[in-house]
Amino acid sequence: MADEQKIAKELDANVNYIKDRLGVGETFDIIFREYKVGRKRAASFSINGMTNDVVLSNVFEELTAYNQEELTVNTMQKLFYSRAIHSQAKLLENMNDAITSLLSGELLFFVDGESQVIVLDARSYPVRAPAESNIEKVTRGSRDSFVETIVFNTALIRRRLRDPNLRFEIVKVGTRSQADIAVCYIKDITNPELVHTVKERINNINIDGVPMAEKAIEEYIVTGSKWNPLPKVRYTERPDVAAVHLLEGHVCIIVDTSPNIMILPTTFWHHVQHVEEYRQNVVIGSYLRLIRLVGVMLSLILPPVWLAIVLNRQLLPESLAFLGPQEAGIIPIGIQFLLAEFGVELVRMATVHVPTAQSTALGFIGAFMLGDIATKVGLFGNETIFYTAVAAVGAFATPSMEFAMAMRLFRAVIILLVMIFKFPGLIAGLAGVFLLMLTTKSFGIPYLWPALPFNFSAMKDVLFRLPIPNKILRPAVLKPQDQDRLENNAGKNDTKPTKQDKDK
Repeated sequence: MADEQKIAKELDANVNYIKDRLGVGETFDIIFREYKVGRKRAASFSINGMTNDVVLSNVFEELTAYNQEELTVNTMQKLFYSRAIHSQAKLLENMNDAITSLLSGELLFFVDGESQVIVLDARSYPVRAPAESNIEKVTRGSRDSFVETIVFNTALIRRRLRDPNLRFEIVKVGTRSQADIAVCYIKDITNPELVHTVKERINNINIDGVPMAEKAIEEYIVTGSKWNPLPKVRYTERPDVAAVHLLEGHVCIIVDTSPNIMILPTTFWHHVQHVEEYRQNVVIGSYLRLIRLVGVMLSLILPPVWLAIVLNRQLLPESLAFLGPQEAGIIPIGIQFLLAEFGVELVRMATVHVPTAQSTALGFIGAFMLGDIATKVGLFGNETIFYTAVAAVGAFATPSMEFAMAMRLFRAVIILLVMIFKFPGLIAGLAGVFLLMLTTKSFGIPYLWPALPFNFSAMKDVLFRLPIPNKILRPAVLKPQDQDRLENNAGKNDTKPTKQDKDK
């Protein structure tokens, strides 16, 4: 298809071209309608179910109200500037751009003898209203979350950031899907090189469609090994979380049809923090953060460490002799852990896929079968069930689902190594996970920053929930243009960052 397909002056040529391209008559959802404007013929194309009929009726009433003598010259200009009362209207001369607008839900209005088309954005998508997030719940705070419509999501962010420098740059991806993707950032804060890199990678996507939305986009724009399970971007359903990251200098990617907003770049610490910490007192928030960090660590190391100790009981001191089963079971302990992991994952997937009314019953059945019957018949030991349950709770306490899944995979691999090599397998497995995190980068940002490379001021901020008034500086690793969050105008605020703050 030619990129510069011009709109013809003859109405029939334009109508026949669109009918042929879009299969009008074969597909029922393309609406074609003819009109009279004065004594000139006119026609419109729209998509059934994607336009607001009430708005369009009012607009067409104005467009068709001209007398013949008023439309003898400059017909399209008069219609557009005097009668197209809808606020979101534009003139196009390129037929391919017009068809893209039509397939996006906009309406095309052609007039005979004119080489332009009026495009009216009176879209009315089938959408759900913003509701509380099912993943990132809070005891206090806003209950609205992102939905599947891009304009709703941009409005939710704009409501929280009334900054004239907030930008939503739209990009279309997919030669067939033409999916709308918005690159969101604050112009005078975010590092321009980061914005350029993100937009360049999105523009270089060469595929027919991205029906899997944000996940497909992630796999195109994130560099490095595709077999690395560590998530290099963070997803959120909460507008306040997205706004906080934008103020720090991050970039958000909003994909139409997806309620999940992609935040980048990210580090390990982004995946273990939760908005609930900032809805509580400073001390309580810090306490919750530390508890969550301990839970994440236990979910990774507790079962394999216990297994390594049990398999090397001769190394235990007298005080720890109680660890491990007193009698050998039917199934080796290592196999018990792998089977328990398999069972927990199976129950988790089943509860996601079954209707909500049945998920509670299914969870009860799974827990009863794994925890009670399996131990009574001797398939699993009590300790195996206990440590697997602790690890599962720690994984579910991880705010990032992607990071929790990576931890589950790492845990299973380490257990397998312990079964084969015992203590050396444990050390090798944990070292492998650490080296993987050490070498992983998200858009050039080290995954373990600020632990490695070490930054004291920033490390305090990720380990503890510091008071909001103390969070003056933005993360230096993002290289923001505006490094502090103080009033920029002279005389508004005399507070100056300390040397220690500048090092952050």
